Amino acid sequence: MKKKSIWTEVILISLFLLTGGCQKEDYTLPVDFRMNFSVSETPVMQGALTIDNITLSLKSIDIHGYRETGGDVFLTRDFNSGNKIEISPSSSGKTIQFDIPQGVYNPIMFSLVYQPDGNEIDLIDDIEEWYEEFEEEDDDDDDDDDDDLDELQEELGEIIEDYLENIEPCIMVKAKFVNNLTTKYVILAVNDPLTFKIISKNINGQSEVILDRNNINNGNLIFDPSYWFSIITPKILNDAFIGVIDGKKYIFLNKYVNSKIYNSIFNRMEESTSLIINE
Repeated sequence: MKKKSIWTEVILISLFLLTGGCQKEDYTLPVDFRMNFSVSETPVMQGALTIDNITLSLKSIDIHGYRETGGDVFLTRDFNSGNKIEISPSSSGKTIQFDIPQGVYNPIMFSLVYQPDGNEIDLIDDIEEWYEEFEEEDDDDDDDDDDDLDELQEELGEIIEDYLENIEPCIMVKAKFVNNLTTKYVILAVNDPLTFKIISKNINGQSEVILDRNNINNGNLIFDPSYWFSIITPKILNDAFIGVIDGKKYIFLNKYVNSKIYNSIFNRMEESTSLIINE
């Protein structure tokens, strides 16, 4: 009886150690996590502005996850040659796959690290020269000199063309603004070093997220232009200075041109970007 008791005890201890080891190992096993980039379909400026597409230039995506069991997770997905992601309200978006250890996270944060285009510096002199001419025209009392105004619009159009053809900024938004039967094309270019830090939520809007390797794990990263432009009125856009390309009118928004409108929009971009996991 004593021998049997000892063998029973040995077997139970072995099973306990084996089970414990498996449970510990489970927290190191990755889940197949797929993050989809999308654009909110909510009408922008009550439908006056239509988003054609948004292009993102990413340097990396950093993941900071805090788990209740199994230790915290810190991962970086680098894009050595840069990663261009183009999304629009009408497309299903682009999906990026990650291997993330399974577990219960509270919270898990994804940081989008953008890659600025250094070639923009080549256009700064042109923009500064244009702006000096613009201020001189603005101070001029001769309101009948339409030729100077047309020339300024065409010069800005050339600068906008350079951006569209030669610059790959962190964020480029292309849109159409229709008001009073007139169409203007909107170009928003963000090219400063920046990082969007986004705390993911579950379907109930809470920060606790479960990643289980036995289930499909998806994240929907949503950009919300309706919120970006929610404090911009049609009058504000109509008052913006325009550039002209092949007879078409363009509203160019960046930190150098129409900068007040640009700053109002840019300051709302990160806070409105959301990531819903397993919705």
